[in-house]
Amino acid sequence: MTADEFDIKRAKLLIGEISDHLAASPADGNRYAELRAEVDALKAMLDGTGARPAAVAGRMKYLHGLIDSAATELRADGIRAGGFLSEIGRMLGLD
Repeated sequence: MTADEFDIKRAKLLIGEISDHLAASPADGNRYAELRAEVDALKAMLDGTGARPAAVAGRMKYLHGLIDSAATELRADGIRAGGFLSEIGRMLGLD
């Protein structure tokens, strides 16, 4: 992808949506502090004038990695939670 192909307007909409989602989700200590900080930095970069596509694309790649790590962690948490729910269900005779 070249800098000319990178869609700043689309990036701005996506970062706004991610920011809104993070703001609406419960704060979990510092669990997602780096993710929130990066989204805030990207949002500020995109809200400013003269956002350079190459710089935004680089930050978006970093954000992609953060979200991927968070998704992996959430999947692992979900697997543990599922196991706990199954065990509780068995103990209560629900399964």
